Amino acid sequence: MKVYPFIVTHQTRYLDLVLAGLARQTRRADHIVVTCDTDRQDIGDLVRSWAPRVGVPISWVRRAHHGIARCAQVRNNALRHLVNDLGVSEGLAVQLDGDMLASPGLLEGHARLAADAELVYAHRVDVPEGESGALCGERVLAGEQMPAFTDDARQRLAARQRRARRQLVLRRLRLGPLHKPKLLGSNWSGRIGTWLAVNGFDEHFQGWGFLDDEFARRAARAGARCALGLDTLISFHLYHPTRQPSGPMTANPNYARFADRSLPVVAEHGLTNPLPQHPVRADVFAP
Repeated sequence: MKVYPFIVTHQTRYLDLVLAGLARQTRRADHIVVTCDTDRQDIGDLVRSWAPRVGVPISWVRRAHHGIARCAQVRNNALRHLVNDLGVSEGLAVQLDGDMLASPGLLEGHARLAADAELVYAHRVDVPEGESGALCGERVLAGEQMPAFTDDARQRLAARQRRARRQLVLRRLRLGPLHKPKLLGSNWSGRIGTWLAVNGFDEHFQGWGFLDDEFARRAARAGARCALGLDTLISFHLYHPTRQPSGPMTANPNYARFADRSLPVVAEHGLTNPLPQHPVRADVFAP
């Protein structure tokens, strides 16, 4: 199974670290896509400079910002590029956000678990501000730096894995909701066939919240099987102030759409029939 990591970002702050982590994988990526909710040139310059060191082709997909975060559309733009521009019809798409530093076995682990499932769920290890700021892309690339995977972090992930297993059992018995266990958008993977079957992410979800849960629920309704690697697929979440809005989740404008159970399994505005957006451009940088 070919593996296609895609990085969702809007800035360069940690992007060199994300690319350095992908350069050190035990299972090399087949193609990497950096997909952006902005068309800042400094992002493209950084991707171009790192492509020779990563050692695989990297696409930079972008369009101008729309004044509100459109993460669902930006993810779909990555898959549209793979499918429509590069002719990819199958394989595994692995999402990493632009603040996630992958451990060396991450892609190999995703591919292994995806052999028997359409979706693979993982989690993250939060890295403190000081430790995040001290990391250097060149040193990570050289194998000289990697955030600490503490016993406390290991125990927290093990507890999450146990809870996710229980939730998956309850879901299979139709005693639990289809969006549990939770798909964490910054470290997960899905077969491209599943993306196509549900028409990707619902592009009506804008701003923050619920797009992961809604996609996971539709994929489950479409029969996608789920594998759990919360305690084995390790990726480090580098520090930044939270973007989660204050107040109850039910006050989030996206909640009403998530709560609407009449929406179809196949998104109306997704990979096909996307919401109108600024022109999308893509450059491919050879290794």
